[in-house]
Amino acid sequence: MKIEDAVTVVTAEANALLSCLGQPVIAYHVTAIMREADREHARQMQLALMRRSIEALVDDGLEDVVAERFAAQFDGRVGLTWGLLHASEGVAH
Repeated sequence: MKIEDAVTVVTAEANALLSCLGQPVIAYHVTAIMREADREHARQMQLALMRRSIEALVDDGLEDVVAERFAAQFDGRVGLTWGLLHASEGVAH
């Protein structure tokens, strides 16, 4: 898997987030996370994106609980895809 493919996989079901933060913003952050080889640093970056995502979704009119649920699903896709990407590259964690 290539980083571009990983970004596509992660953002495929993120329409609500893409509409409020914008595709370039999400693609930039997800690409940065995918490029980060250090698991802990990638996770910190991911958590920051999730906080920002929840704030943006709530500002866009979603209820807190709905925004948190959406962000949790997005977070799961980011983490799973990061693991798959780096496992296929043979990066030690």
